[in-house]
Amino acid sequence: MSKPRVFETECKSLMTKSGIASVDYAVNPYLGCEHACSYCYATFMTRFSGIKDEWGSFVGVKVNAPDVLRREIPRRSPGVVTFGTVCDAYQPVEEERRITRECLEAFVGTEGFEVGVLTKSDLVVRDIDVLSKLESADVGFSITTLDRELADVFEPRAASPSRRLTAMREVARAGITVWGFFGPILPTFSDGDDELAEMFEAMAQSGASRVLVDTMNLYPKVRGTVRKVIASEFPDHAAAFEGVLADPGVYAAELSERARAAASAVGIEADVFF
Repeated sequence: MSKPRVFETECKSLMTKSGIASVDYAVNPYLGCEHACSYCYATFMTRFSGIKDEWGSFVGVKVNAPDVLRREIPRRSPGVVTFGTVCDAYQPVEEERRITRECLEAFVGTEGFEVGVLTKSDLVVRDIDVLSKLESADVGFSITTLDRELADVFEPRAASPSRRLTAMREVARAGITVWGFFGPILPTFSDGDDELAEMFEAMAQSGASRVLVDTMNLYPKVRGTVRKVIASEFPDHAAAFEGVLADPGVYAAELSERARAAASAVGIEADVFF
């Protein structure tokens, strides 16, 4: 897979009102995401950016994001802020550009903001020092599967699952609240009883205070992309995947029940969002 096209851009605003329940503001320091996850729901962003590149093949670095954020924070009402709703704030380009780190620093010394990060990267460990200075901070680690080879196919540029679990332990040891996001559960891959139990156990042992669970959003774009990946890399799963597509409501209801049971058996709090 070729490297993504990286370019600089500017933003007029960074703290956008969030449509996510329990989240007041979304902060996305980058336009696009180089993790190139085949199941990504955020591909719609290309419609609003005017970019013709395939989602996952470009990253726009919002070079003025920290300055914009420093101006916005005093004008915003206190609330819950989440970094990384339509991009990963710690995607590989962040290691050099440090835009997310500077944005987090903008919240140091402020009051009334609960700052959270959701990521597939272990790079967040670098910024434990900044996160520790915030009035309220938590870090969520998104893990779809514990199978490294499977992860390499569905999320080719993200950190390996084992690196994410190690990072979770490091952040937790620093006294920062960590939680797991088991989502999307990959139909016919990570939705078996053994896979569910292993994931909840791994997250619990890595210090997760709770786990949010979500199924794959099977809207047309995602459905088509994932279908192509399965046909190319895992043809023996194709028939089972088509079975899920035939009646996603029944599948989700059954999976929800099994996910709750698996989490309960491990003894970890789980919120199932489907």
